[in-house]
Amino acid sequence: MNAAGGSLARSGPEATDGTPPWVFALALGSVVVVLVANLRGIAVGDDGVGYRAIAESIANGDGLGYFLDDPLTIWPPLWPALMALVDLLTPLNALGAAVALNAATVVAATLVGHGLLAAVVADRRLVAWGTAVIALGSSTVGFGHLLMTDLAFAVVVLVWLRCLIRYRREHRMIWLVAASVAVWVGFGLRYVSLYLLALGCGWLLFDATHTWRRRLLRAPAYGVLRVVVPAAWMLRNHAIDGTFTGERTPSARGPLENAFDVLATMGQWLLPGVAPGALEFWAAVALVVLVVSAWLGYRVLRAGVPAAGFRATTAAFLTWVGSPSGLLAVAAFGYLLYMVYVRSSTALNRLELRLLNPAYFPLLGLALVLVAGLSRIDRTGGWARRGHAVVVIWAVANLAAGAYATVSFATGDPFFDGNYNSEVFRDVRADAVLDTLPDDCETYSNLPNALYPELEAQWSPRRTALESTAPTDDLEVLVEQVAGEPACLVWIDEAPRYGHLWTREQLAGSLDLERIGASGNVTVYRVMPLP
Repeated sequence: MNAAGGSLARSGPEATDGTPPWVFALALGSVVVVLVANLRGIAVGDDGVGYRAIAESIANGDGLGYFLDDPLTIWPPLWPALMALVDLLTPLNALGAAVALNAATVVAATLVGHGLLAAVVADRRLVAWGTAVIALGSSTVGFGHLLMTDLAFAVVVLVWLRCLIRYRREHRMIWLVAASVAVWVGFGLRYVSLYLLALGCGWLLFDATHTWRRRLLRAPAYGVLRVVVPAAWMLRNHAIDGTFTGERTPSARGPLENAFDVLATMGQWLLPGVAPGALEFWAAVALVVLVVSAWLGYRVLRAGVPAAGFRATTAAFLTWVGSPSGLLAVAAFGYLLYMVYVRSSTALNRLELRLLNPAYFPLLGLALVLVAGLSRIDRTGGWARRGHAVVVIWAVANLAAGAYATVSFATGDPFFDGNYNSEVFRDVRADAVLDTLPDDCETYSNLPNALYPELEAQWSPRRTALESTAPTDDLEVLVEQVAGEPACLVWIDEAPRYGHLWTREQLAGSLDLERIGASGNVTVYRVMPLP
């Protein structure tokens, strides 16, 4: 690498003396934190109920599927399959298996995250602070308390980054194969793993340590190898329901709105979980941080360019893109741009900390690379001292927020509206009013996931698909169905209150809702045709 390419990358050779003992201590601490945070049970949202139900279906020998998607196509199968495996091999049930897997995931995040930071950040103090935040920060604590694949997928991205960096350093094909396997594992967790194909191929073309001939051969080879497993699963899906990644609908949210959500999330990453509703504030913070970081990054880059002028600076930038720290930028900003496109074309949950989490660790590493390079832009060391002070303040605040979150979750904080493993929804499932449901009555609910595992209900009629402009014919289908045989409706007066569903009042305009039981926040109806 020339001086320009190295000005934002780690200045010395990659450490080869193994992982320091303090990293293993942090990894152990992260396990303790996850176990403590889940003392009152892991947080389970709508997707988490799906993973649990699929895992229990697999463990019971009923195959890949659950009451809202059978056979399974909407998600890839790896996480519930791992939950089922732990369920079968240990005394743990599916929820206990999810906690165990989260504990294993935070260990992997700590160890792999430290290895990545050590490969790209020259200052060992910055590596230590970054590793501590990865192990014990509020983001890790939050995801360690959530039954979801987000943290596991972020770890796969870390492994993918590590493999490509090792390939660049050692020029051994085994690391490209390992990067492809990481993508396979990532696809088993989240379909969005497909973005790693384009980013990996693109970055390999910028790798100046190889000749152009080798780059042009290796990049497509990596792409072909990486797509084998995803293609097989998508063909399986297509054979089942005619889709490659499950049913998808158009998005109700446009590019500008999604770009704002990305900006707000980037601001929240400074202190994940703190003031989550202050989106405008966090978007403004992110904008300021991005502008300042871009200016400082330009100055650090220019410090390594012996010649002045646009061409020299551009050449230095392109060389840096092909460096290890450049890969972090490609992975982070490439993913964020890809998600703006995906969310603008396809109805998904709103872009926030969870869906954008794969960019968090690369951005963390990139920020530390920038701070490590500040010593290059002035001889007095003023910028470097200020940068180190900011990192220490940020890290301490993150660790404090993580400690607070751990205690809060351990004492029963529900974490978010719609945590179906919270006391509120445990009481819902235990409510005797559910016993008033007639036998063999097909049941619908405004919150069907809240009723599992006591009851496997379907969604009550939707006006549109979730977060989509696409209308549904659910109501018409239900009107036709109850003309032949009555159905049942369980209405739960608790958050989340989904705006894409027909309200009870609206349903009553097309159906006869006969109340057969009520208790507090749960009401049971027999659904019949209008007289």
